[in-house]
Amino acid sequence: MAGITLVQRDLAATRLQLQKWFEHRFAGEVAITELAAANRAGGFSSESLVFSATVDGETNEYVIRIPPAGGGIFREYDLGAQTLTQELLHEYGVPTPSPIYYEPDRAWIGSKFLVMPRIVGHTPSDFTYAVKGWLADAGPDVQRRVHDSFLDTLVQLTRVPVNEATWLQRPAGVGISAEIAWWLDYVRWGTDNQVPDLMTEAFTWLRRGQPGNGGPLSVCWGDARPSNGIFDDSGQIIGALDWEQACLCPVETDFGWWLASRKQMLEANGLDADPELPGFDSRAAVVGRFEEMIGRKLEHLGWHEVFAMVRMGCCIVRMQSLLRRNGQGDHFLTRAAILPAWTVDAIRA
Repeated sequence: MAGITLVQRDLAATRLQLQKWFEHRFAGEVAITELAAANRAGGFSSESLVFSATVDGETNEYVIRIPPAGGGIFREYDLGAQTLTQELLHEYGVPTPSPIYYEPDRAWIGSKFLVMPRIVGHTPSDFTYAVKGWLADAGPDVQRRVHDSFLDTLVQLTRVPVNEATWLQRPAGVGISAEIAWWLDYVRWGTDNQVPDLMTEAFTWLRRGQPGNGGPLSVCWGDARPSNGIFDDSGQIIGALDWEQACLCPVETDFGWWLASRKQMLEANGLDADPELPGFDSRAAVVGRFEEMIGRKLEHLGWHEVFAMVRMGCCIVRMQSLLRRNGQGDHFLTRAAILPAWTVDAIRA
């Protein structure tokens, strides 16, 4: 996926060095094609480039994931932790790309990186999936499979033992309090301590209404929405991507993110629909189904939906700062609202 970066990478030089790395890693004769953005339509965290590699006559497609040169959305890009996360989840049936080759030695391309197999399929757009594009045109049967296979993926995450993912602990620990603290520190860093008043107000609201009992911990995606999935022609999810925000929190953290992103899409397109696509469940129906699937009631979903949008708002504030520093002040994201109107209404009610 395309990344926001302050320094443009020399793709030709990167290609030559990557070929040398393949020759070293696989001990064979290697040819690498030109590097291209994996998805120009979305993705603003890492530089992700797609290419083909022929090793001893066998050709496969890969994606290389690289921390943005010169700084990015996140303060740290722990590709080692992302590799551990994706490999662990793959063992428990979550369709993350595998195998992954993590290279911590910066000498090869000037940065650490990871290489993983490319998964070819469809990726729904963030803000327009219900009004145009592959998913909108696919019809109810395919939409239903997209919806249900994504829901199944969230359930699969709840079955991954938390004690096998200790690297996902935040500095303040695990759970909701630690996650709020992490994001507040993030937005202070991302704005050079110039946190917008609205975000300060939002964090005050979050802490004031924080659920006392957050529920059992789960390995959470942190960015759970279909646009971070790859789906085959039938609508089955075949790739779950982008694990930078993975954490150990109640499953409501992920489920609230999905519900909130659906609301955000509706607001962005001026739609009043529930569900937004014929093949999707309504909000009430999918909540009920998910509760049956995990064997317990979901708690404080309204709070978690606001928490999701505040976290997304933190990322938007950081992206706006990067774009302006990168001379892209006319980018559509620089004009984006930090929080959706429904989120602002909730924190000011």
